[in-house]
Amino acid sequence: MTEKPDVQMVAVDGRDALAYVIIRPGDDAARPVAEASARGITKRAAAHLLRQIADMWDAETTK
Repeated sequence: MTEKPDVQMVAVDGRDALAYVIIRPGDDAARPVAEASARGITKRAAAHLLRQIADMWDAETTK
C-alpha cells in the first residue's frame, strides 16, 4: 500500500462543465482510481477529446 498525502479539499465550479475526469492515487501506486462523467456532450465525443489530450501529452514527453 502506498503512503497517501494529507487529505486536501479542492473545489471546482463545474456548473458549465460538459465532462470531467478525476484521477486519484489508489491503494497500489500502479492502480490509480478514476472518476468520470459526461453531461451535455456524448461519451464518445468526450473520449475523443481525451485521446487528443493523451496524444499531446505523449508528444510532450517524447521531445
